[in-house]
Amino acid sequence: MRPRKTRRREFPRVEVNITNLIDVTMTLLVVFMIVAPLLRQGLQIELPEARAVEGLDTEEKVILVECNKSGIVHVNYTEVMPGAVEETVAKLREEFGEVPVQLRADKNLPFGFVAGICGEIRSAGVRSIDMESEPLSVEE
Repeated sequence: MRPRKTRRREFPRVEVNITNLIDVTMTLLVVFMIVAPLLRQGLQIELPEARAVEGLDTEEKVILVECNKSGIVHVNYTEVMPGAVEETVAKLREEFGEVPVQLRADKNLPFGFVAGICGEIRSAGVRSIDMESEPLSVEE
């Protein structure tokens, strides 16, 4: 009698193929690199230059009033008519409490327009308005 040959049972090799995962990850990385600079919020405003003050603290809640060179006014990223700024700021002050108000106005706007917006903000009960500007460029 011949000896019986026993077959060795071979188990499948367990391997993780991560090529597809790497492909998807790299594609998403490229997409986010292209799209991220386009996600800038707010109005396109060319701020005036002024001497910079170091060490200003920013607070979490703030009422942001923005005016672009076309005269479009946004309060906390919501477009409002120039005559409705007072009412909008007053409502936000009721909601947020005593928070600072920041004004970003394009440098090409007439001073009278910016002064009118400041007047509306002050008539809403705001005592001080923080004006935002670009740091003064030093040319040698």
